[in-house]
Amino acid sequence: MTGVVGFSCLLAVISRDVRESGPSAGTSGLALITVAVLLTLQILVSRRYGDAPPPVTAAIALAAQAVLVEALTLTDGLSVASILYLALPFPVVFWLGARAGVWAGAVILAWFTLRFTWHKPAWLTDSASMNAYTLFVIAVVLVTATALLIRREQASRYRAEALLHDLGASHRQLIESQSRVAELATIEERNRLARDIHDSLGQHLTVISVQLEKAQLLVEADQEAAVVAVGNAKRLADQALSDVRHSVRALRKDEAPFVLGPALESLVADLQVLPFELDLQLTGDEQRYSGQQLLALYRAAQEGLTNVQRHARADRVRLEVDLAAEVASLTLDDDGIGPPIDPGNGLRGIRERLELVSGRLQLTVAPGGGTRLSVNVPRTTTGKR
Repeated sequence: MTGVVGFSCLLAVISRDVRESGPSAGTSGLALITVAVLLTLQILVSRRYGDAPPPVTAAIALAAQAVLVEALTLTDGLSVASILYLALPFPVVFWLGARAGVWAGAVILAWFTLRFTWHKPAWLTDSASMNAYTLFVIAVVLVTATALLIRREQASRYRAEALLHDLGASHRQLIESQSRVAELATIEERNRLARDIHDSLGQHLTVISVQLEKAQLLVEADQEAAVVAVGNAKRLADQALSDVRHSVRALRKDEAPFVLGPALESLVADLQVLPFELDLQLTGDEQRYSGQQLLALYRAAQEGLTNVQRHARADRVRLEVDLAAEVASLTLDDDGIGPPIDPGNGLRGIRERLELVSGRLQLTVAPGGGTRLSVNVPRTTTGKR
């Protein structure tokens, strides 16, 4: 509607000039009617389409206005119609664009020059006519420039409003994303704690339960063996308590860097009290891998050994860890009766840990009996703390 405002102001000035000019009463009345029709046409188009009517509609409306102005020139020559020519650049600029407005101004000047020359052939030598022509040219330029400036300001305002709207939408999306990230972080931390409790505390409690059952069975038949079993249970309980404290320190972000070698050696030492022979072989350089990758390997070994103790009834178990240049691999072999029918939460938790470091877990049964648990973790993946 900015074009309507500017156009209306211009037509108001033209109407005043028409009333104050000196043509006949009939000519003045016709000029005022023409002004009213032009303004009405402008308002109707702008109310229906705003400042962007369809090109065909805009062309028809502009042609109608041009015809009205030319019809008036047949009545009074150029005395009033020359003023009405100034009403045309505004709608052209706002309806068809800045380039069309510039072309319209140029066409109006060219057409007015032809008409002026027709009505006043000697205008180049007549100072009064020359001044009138010069004033008209200046008026056309000023009107066209004013329309272009108003349109540019309007476009800038529209862009600013659009950017403000987009900024508001982006801000809302950012708030929603932050909320979602916080929710996902909470879920991930809960899952991590659940895995830690199962993998660490659960494994120690399983071995403690075995040792206490052994002590309960031997308390009368072999008190010395029962005392040893209770001592083992006490030592494992202390180790479980240490793991709980380690998890608390991890929550407080002051945990020490995880080292795989000593952790595996301590795990094997804790399990020496179980009724199977356990061998450990560790090769390679763990400095190539992140703490999360090494911890995923350790938890896989821990869960695998817990399953062997619970289900395999094995006599011999071998754990091999190779921290090679490109891939870290872990292999756990036993000569037992096979894996459990339902793997349960333990292996599912190990798979979740491995997914975080692009690792893979495979559980196979040997043809002659026994189970193999295989884990591969690529070195190129950066673990997430």
